Amino acid sequence: MRLKTFHALWLLGTFGIAHAASFDCAKAATATEKAICANPRISDLDEYLGRYYQGGRVSMGRGAAACLASNQREWLRSVRNACKDDACLERVYLSRLAELDPMQAGAVAVKNLELPNVKSLVWIVGPAADTVAAPRNVRREPLVLTGKLVDDVATGDGFVLQDAAGVKHLLLALMFIDKADGTMLEAIARDTHGKFEVRGEREIKGGGANFAPSACTFLYRLPEARATN
Repeated sequence: MRLKTFHALWLLGTFGIAHAASFDCAKAATATEKAICANPRISDLDEYLGRYYQGGRVSMGRGAAACLASNQREWLRSVRNACKDDACLERVYLSRLAELDPMQAGAVAVKNLELPNVKSLVWIVGPAADTVAAPRNVRREPLVLTGKLVDDVATGDGFVLQDAAGVKHLLLALMFIDKADGTMLEAIARDTHGKFEVRGEREIKGGGANFAPSACTFLYRLPEARATN
C-alpha cells in the first residue's frame, strides 16, 4: 500500500465545490448507483474518481482523452457494475484510483488515502491523426506485451517496447510522434529499471507484433515487487 496526500485547491477551482458522489444521487437509477449513494465512504471514493478521471483527461495528449473516456466506460460496465456488495465497490474504486494516479496534475482532493500497489497508467497514445497512413477500417486484434520502453527515435524507428527476449515491438513510429507524445515517452523511457505493460491493438497483416497507430495504446507501469522479511 502507498500513502498519497493531496491538496484540493486546484481541483476545487476547476471542478467546483466537493460533493458526495460524482453524480446526482437524487437521480440514482441502478442498484450500483444507489449502493454508492447509500455508503458515505464509497460515495467519497466515487467523487474522488470523478476528479481523477477529469484530471486524467486534462493531461492527455492529442486524441487520447477519447481513449480514456472509452476505457472509463468499460471499467464502469465490466468492473464497477459487476460488484454485488460494498466491500467489492470499495476495493475496485481504490484500485482504479491507484491506476489513474500518475495521470494527475499533482493537486487532487484526496487526503491520507491508501492506494493499493497495482499497475498504473502513465500515458495513452491516441489514434494517429493521419488516417491515410493509419487507416481506421482495417482488421485488428488485441495486443498486450510487457517489457521496457526504449527510445529509438535516433535510429528512425520511434518508441518501442523491448520484451524479455530482447525483441523490439514498435509502439509509436517516428512519423506519428507529436510533441506531447514525444515529450512524455522520452521521459518514461529514461526509467531504464521500470517494467511496463502496453495494451493496444495489432493490425492483422504481416507477422510482426507491433501496435497499430490507428488504435488507442495504453502504457502502464507495472508495480515493483514488495520485499518480504
